[in-house]
Amino acid sequence: MPRVIKHIAVCLAGVLLLIVIPFALAGGFSFFSGGTDAVSSASVVIDKPSGSYTVLINRDRHKNESDLAAWHEFFSGGEFEIIFDDIECVTLQGDTGALTLAQSFMSRLPENQMKVTTGDAVLTLSKAENGRFDMMIVSAEAAEKYGVLDIYDGKNVDVIAVEDETA
Repeated sequence: MPRVIKHIAVCLAGVLLLIVIPFALAGGFSFFSGGTDAVSSASVVIDKPSGSYTVLINRDRHKNESDLAAWHEFFSGGEFEIIFDDIECVTLQGDTGALTLAQSFMSRLPENQMKVTTGDAVLTLSKAENGRFDMMIVSAEAAEKYGVLDIYDGKNVDVIAVEDETA
């Protein structure tokens, strides 16, 4: 009987070592130390770039009017409550000002609430014309260059102008 107990103890210790050590090395115990939580905002807020920008919001993807109003307030620079809506914001490739502005907005939100992607300008605008976008940020220069007016002209898209405070 003691041999059986010793054998079980050695096997159990070996299995625990095979499971616990890799789990601990991979940061698996971070939930005990308080890691990041889902609603804490970023610790560093990125400043907005100078210039004029347009934020396009696809109303078809945001049916809840209170969340839509909260996004309007957020992108307009006002005070906002907690928004329970995750978004994907797309910018055009080469539009560095719009990308910086999107990253600035993302830094003001809880972690993983806003996903920022950059896509080829022609392909992204083609998708947007067919309503295949959530939110888009475009600088005034890129909007003029690519004719972004066609995306929201007569469509179910809200437009928010974001101006530089010094302009």
